[in-house]
Amino acid sequence: MIGSLYFPLIFLAAVVGLCTAGFALVYRDQPGATPLAVFAASASLWATVEALEVTQSGIETMQLWTGVALSLSAVLPAVWLVFALEYTGTDHQIPGWVYPGLLVEPVAFWALVWTNRDHNLVWTGVERITYSGFTVLDVEYGLGFWGHQVYSYLLLAAGAALVLRLVLRTNQLYRWQGTTVLAAVVLPLTLNALYSFGTLPPGIDPSGIGYMLAALLLAVAVFEAELEGIAPATREAGREAVLTELDDAVIILTGDGRIVDANPAGEAVLGESVGAALGTELSTLVPALSDVLDGDDSQTQVELDQDGKRTFYDVRVSELSRGYGTVSGRVLSLRDVTRRRQREQRLDVLNRMLRHNIRNELNLVRGKIELAEASVESEDALSNLADGKTAIDSIVARSNKLGRLSRMLDSEQGDQIDIAAELRELHRVDGFDVATGSVSIDLPEQVVVDGGSALVAAFEELVTNAIEHNDSDTPRVVIGVDEGASDSSYVVITVSDNGPGIEDQELQTLLSGQETALQHASGVGLWLVTWVVERAGGTIDFENDDGCTVRVRLSRP
Repeated sequence: MIGSLYFPLIFLAAVVGLCTAGFALVYRDQPGATPLAVFAASASLWATVEALEVTQSGIETMQLWTGVALSLSAVLPAVWLVFALEYTGTDHQIPGWVYPGLLVEPVAFWALVWTNRDHNLVWTGVERITYSGFTVLDVEYGLGFWGHQVYSYLLLAAGAALVLRLVLRTNQLYRWQGTTVLAAVVLPLTLNALYSFGTLPPGIDPSGIGYMLAALLLAVAVFEAELEGIAPATREAGREAVLTELDDAVIILTGDGRIVDANPAGEAVLGESVGAALGTELSTLVPALSDVLDGDDSQTQVELDQDGKRTFYDVRVSELSRGYGTVSGRVLSLRDVTRRRQREQRLDVLNRMLRHNIRNELNLVRGKIELAEASVESEDALSNLADGKTAIDSIVARSNKLGRLSRMLDSEQGDQIDIAAELRELHRVDGFDVATGSVSIDLPEQVVVDGGSALVAAFEELVTNAIEHNDSDTPRVVIGVDEGASDSSYVVITVSDNGPGIEDQELQTLLSGQETALQHASGVGLWLVTWVVERAGGTIDFENDDGCTVRVRLSRP
């Protein structure tokens, strides 16, 4: 029975192996396909050599083919480990030197095989055994062979451990794939162990057939029709991105836009569970997101209709890369910005009302008061009307400041400016538009910083605020540089005055970054300065000591 089946099985294994290798090369873009092609081709050649060996009658020729078979078998464990790394998506975590390092032991074993006559470390003796009309070679192996066997089993076990980890972490569909891959490596390992330890009939080595069947199972796992292009490597590569954005909806896609995985928030966006959506094109479930993939922007905003409600998302598209710069998929991360968008709309409306509607109506009221002043003779009435005009002027001035704030914060601030030259020019033209008090500038000839022209308005606000709230007989403001706190990366510009300082409540409000009913700032000027400086990438501090010193830290280009 053994004799009648052995030769046909070897021949069939060789043919199947070559077909599997060719198929893997056709789809070599799939994770694991290239090492699978090498694996299948090596197993096929091994089976071919086994077939050639049984057709020989001379013992010298049979030993020659045995050496070739052993040389081919030495490659397979290393190729299996490379396949496991690529299949599970962990190949990008391995240093580049590991791959050529895997060839060191096979090369050393090859040297032992082809110099065996000098040392007999691979095999110590051979015997011809005949089965049903054909002859096989029964080999008694030496110490070098068993050392190689231990190394091979370690590589096989390492690759199996990677696949097992994937099986334990993944969902049911990928668990089936991983289990098939595990079965593929267990089969040749078992057959090889049975042969090596003399359990099978002498000279009958089914290891080549086992590796060939393993290659076939690996091909089924990687290229099965329903899973074509949806490899675990893509899913595993996306895990890191998912872990960093767990609060957002995350959808992992293949390179051609089919759904691989999604977190619970992503399932809500898709309207389907991962199991139901797996392998479906994104354009089928959410066409608006598919349009994002076709665009050039890596980040954009989309509007989706979910259960009859309009929902707005900031969408970011990231590419998943495997080894050697190959792109294996993409990650869509979606952040729900509906409430933020609604707040922005409300602020825009309120800002417009304050800047235009209320200001225009207050100007109308002021005009009415001026008409009333012309017909009133009572000193008390005139005083009350004057107070009313002062209050209206204050409200209008605050409205103008808010408008200016809005325009400044909406403008681009990425430019670089010479803040020293800009402040000197402002001082030369209008003296910072202060009616009383003195302003002096003690800055180096050139101070170039990042932030744009809005910084000039921020310093102007600091100077104006220091003069207006100064209760000394001779208000004074000095703009300088703290050389001790400045360096090649940052410069600290100080604005010092001899006034009463800023109230503690106002400072606490600015430091906390928010206003409450019990804790709030008296105006918007210092908020304006703080926002402009922070948007420029700087920081601002306030010190009350014999007046107030504002320290503005800005980055140098």
